[in-house]
Amino acid sequence: MNLVVDLPEDLVADVERVRERDPDFLGRAIQYALARKIIFEELATGPSDL
Repeated sequence: MNLVVDLPEDLVADVERVRERDPDFLGRAIQYALARKIIFEELATGPSDL
């Protein structure tokens, strides 16, 4: 799976350095961010009888 992301110019070099040092890190970070987003959305839209 490929993911295309538009980054601000000043972040491109930093992200490339991270990718070269630890190729799996960005994938893990994206998975973590997506999981948090899904959990937040479920909690925000779930029943309010807690």
